[in-house]
This record gives sequence, C-alpha cells and structure tokens, in this order.
Amino acid sequence: MTEADRRQYPRFPMRLLLSYRIANTTKLGKSLTRDIGGVGVRFIAEHPLEVGTQLEVVLRLLSREEPIRFVGRVIWSKPRGQKDKAIAGQEAEVGVEFMQIDPKDRALVLQEGALYGLPPEETG
Repeated sequence: MTEADRRQYPRFPMRLLLSYRIANTTKLGKSLTRDIGGVGVRFIAEHPLEVGTQLEVVLRLLSREEPIRFVGRVIWSKPRGQKDKAIAGQEAEVGVEFMQIDPKDRALVLQEGALYGLPPEETG
C-alpha cells in the first residue's frame, strides 16, 4: 500500500479496547488503540512485534456491543523509550494495516472515529 493510499482515510486519536492473537500461534495480547483509521490501527503492544507479523484482531467499538474482527499485518513497530533496539519485555508502539476486513466494518471504524475521536495529541 502506498503512502497516498494510506492517507485516503483520516486517522482519529481514540482509545478502544483491542485484543489480538499472532496468527498460527497461541500468543495473545491486549491493548488500547492510540488511533484508528480506514486502513488500520496504532496501539501499544505489551511486547515488540516484528514487521510483517500477521495478527487476528478483535476491536471493541463504543457504538456497538458486537466487536469488529479483522486480520492485520504489522507495518511498523518501534520500542517505547528505547531508540536503538527492542528489549525483551519492553512495550512497543505498533502500526497494523487491515488485510482482511469487511467493508461494512471499515465504515464502522471510520464512523466511530468521526463521532468519538479524541482531540489530536500535542507534540513536543
């Protein structure tokens, strides 16, 4: 996916409950999203995840009881508080793009962000 494709959809700062399983393993994780958008989500993982890792994700929206399920792929991962390299057991900020998501669910994610998104985080 190109940068232009990624920017086709806005991103919304938002804290939603997210759980995931690394595909073809029993490794589980849970987190709160940092932001959501039409092409994926950003969250803080309990442990570093390698780029290319496929995840089976369950995302809980505020506007409905039934969660959204999708398959995503880690497109970037960076350790928190460590600029050089990941350390075992250290949290990592992770970007995951949707690989398999129902178009109706993608629309719900965008609607959720537009309705309930937080103000942008201040940098600095």
